[in-house]
Parts: sequence; structure tokens; C-alpha cells
Amino acid sequence: MASQLLRLRCHGNALAAVGQGKHMPTLLSKRLLSDKTDKTSKKDSDASNGDVTEKICVVDTPPVYTKKEAAEIEEAISQHASRTGSRSEYVNEREPVVVHEMSYPISTNKWYRVVPEREEFMQVGKSHIKRVPKLEHGLERVLFSPGVHCLEDPHSGVYNFDPYIRNITQPEEFDYDKLTPYITSSKDESLMNYARKCKKQFVGSTSSMTHVLSHIYFAISAGKRPDFSSLSMAFAYMPTQFTRGMRYPASIALRYHDGVYGIDADKSFDVKDSILSVLGKSMEKLLTASPKEFEKYKKQNSWKVKEIPEENYHYTQFGEFVLRSQLDCRDDRLPRKTFDLKTRGSLAIRMDIQNYDISKGYQIKTMKGRLQSFEREYYDM
Repeated sequence: MASQLLRLRCHGNALAAVGQGKHMPTLLSKRLLSDKTDKTSKKDSDASNGDVTEKICVVDTPPVYTKKEAAEIEEAISQHASRTGSRSEYVNEREPVVVHEMSYPISTNKWYRVVPEREEFMQVGKSHIKRVPKLEHGLERVLFSPGVHCLEDPHSGVYNFDPYIRNITQPEEFDYDKLTPYITSSKDESLMNYARKCKKQFVGSTSSMTHVLSHIYFAISAGKRPDFSSLSMAFAYMPTQFTRGMRYPASIALRYHDGVYGIDADKSFDVKDSILSVLGKSMEKLLTASPKEFEKYKKQNSWKVKEIPEENYHYTQFGEFVLRSQLDCRDDRLPRKTFDLKTRGSLAIRMDIQNYDISKGYQIKTMKGRLQSFEREYYDM
């Protein structure tokens, strides 16, 4: 964008950038003081030069500039101030916003309303639902009985499900190389090909966009807090905000390849996978494999695994996006057949991930209460 910038001109109270070319964005650094000034600025801009091929528009919202462009605008403002003797009021009101070093075309700085009823999710390609695994160990019963289900009945001591899943296989005992490796959105050739076929510009996975979408929700809801009115008095004086982890800044990486941008989660500050993500992979396998099948994935028996199964995805197009969601589990009795399968570390593990080994003894014993309860896990979620 900076290479297309020809010059900066001041028109009354509006400082506009004039450029030419198909992708030249409209720039304006400050809000106009009145509608009259707005009209005067447009009139003066259109009549100033006959060689301007791009129409000059005045936008009353703050644009986004690179540092180089902001410096050029600041220099023009200083020159204008040196001639008039002071910086205009509109200059002091809103300064240019600098977000990053890169340049990219901004066609507009206006907000658009998204009407959900007008948007439509459309399936792309084939999902291969028949390859998606089912729940094992009698766990399919929980799909049709809402609420909390205990592995072992706290009163009678009778197991409600197969006791085999009581013992969690530790990371050093499991051969993760025998599981399907994770492929980022930008490297998923099927996803990229669907985007080119449907003439869409962006691709992404649900997991890579969740954190960013959360921040969009925070902005749209004006920081609305969760509703904890259904919890017991044990949480009456507990914080009611979203957790710090949810409120941390979110970043994604846009990777361009042959006309399509792949949206990947930014992992540049992740040193290694945490115990939560590592155990999540093996426990998902535990819940969808029979005991005999799961034993093959332990390191002493992993030589028995002849082939690594393919990952199963569901592809959907929405607007300019083609999105990918992983299919974790299925049950043919459900209306949509498939569902997500999530495992979650308990409170003691989550609060001290680096020293998780000393927190293995933490147990959930009650339904309600501030600690060692299902209510506490629900509160944290």
C-alpha cells in the first residue's frame, strides 16, 4: 500500500491520501468537525487535480496504517501545522492507529452488520462419517442421559462403566507416533482445493479460530460476564469474569498459498505441548478403542500397529471461508450422527501444569462445593 501512496494533501479539516491503482485504499486520519466541513472537503478534493484516477472518499472512522504510512501522515500534519501555526483540533482528537509492520489493502473502514438469517453454512465435499470411531466401554449411555455420570458409584462402589478406563496411561508409556499427525489448515491440501473450487479466499479450522472468535464475542457483548446464578453459595464471592487464559491477546498466522490464505493458530511462543494436549490425544483414543485395541498403542506393543488411520474432517463453506472441523466420534442414533469428544484436566492439574505429577491424587468427590467437586469444574469452564 505504501508503494501506491502518491502524496498527501490537506483539504480544510480533512487530511486524505490520494492514490491510483485498483487496490488503493482510502485513507483519512481524523474525524471531520461537521457535515459542512465534510461536504467542503469532498468538493475541494474532487476539483483539485484532474490526474487523480482514484476517487477520494472521506471516512469518519480511524483507519489502520503501517508505521511507515503513519510517519508520512505525521510529517504532512507537521507541515500543515507549521503553516497554520498550530495543529488542528481534529488532529488532537484521533491519532492514526498502527497495528503491525506489514502493508495490506483496506477497502473500507466501516462496520457491517451480519444478519445470521441471511448467512448459510453449506457442506463441502464428503465427510466419510463411516470411518469415525464410536464410543467404547459402555460410554454411549451418557449420550442419552444428561448430567454427571460417575465411573464408580460413590455409594455402592459399583462401576457404571468398564473399570479399564480408570487408569490413565501416562505420556511416557504411550506411542504418539502411531496416532494420526495433526495437519495445520495451511498445509491441508484437501481444504485448500475445496477453497479454490468454491472460489473462497480463506480457509481455517475451528480450533485455530476459537480464541479469535472469543475476543470478537467479548467486543460485541461489551464484556458481558458469564451467568453464575445457578451455582451454589460456595461461589457467591468468586470472580465472575472470564479466565485470564480466555482474555489473553489472541493471534493467528495468515499463510498465503496460490490464491488462498490459510488461518493457523500462532504457536510461536509455545515451547512444547502441555500435558493437557498430550494426554488429550491418548485419552481420546482410550475412549474410542477397546482394551485390546488400545494396548497396541502402548510403547511395548506399538509394533503391532500396522497402519496409521486417516483423520476425519467435515468441511463447510461460510461467506469467504471454508472451515474444517475434526470428527471425533459418532453414534448413528443421534440426529447429526457425530459429536465432539473432549477431555479435561482437573483443577489441580490445570493450575500447575509444569508440576502435574504431584497433583495426581486430586479427586472429584462431590457434586457441589468450591473444591473437589463437579460444580468447580463447571465454574472454571
